[in-house]
Amino acid sequence: MNAWGLSEGGTRAQGLDELSDRQRAVLRCLARGLADHEIARVLALSQYQVGAVVSEILRTLNLRDRMAAVVYAHETGIIRLPLPR
Repeated sequence: MNAWGLSEGGTRAQGLDELSDRQRAVLRCLARGLADHEIARVLALSQYQVGAVVSEILRTLNLRDRMAAVVYAHETGIIRLPLPR
C-alpha cells in the first residue's frame, strides 16, 4: 500500500470474503460518503453499532482509517460511482 492508501498492484480483494453482509452494507454506505448517523438510519442500526461495525471492518481488512476503507471499497468494486461529466 502506498502513502495514499492505494494498493500498488491493482485491486486487492483479500479480506473481502471475511466481511459479513452487514459489514459490506456499512462499507458501501461509508464509501458513498454517509455519516454514521445516516448509515444507522439507512440500515436500521444504532450509531454505536455502526461505529463498532466500522471498527470491525478496519480490523478485519487491516486498514488505518475510514478513508482507507473508502479507497478499498472503490478498488475492489464494492461500489462504483458514475464518473463526473
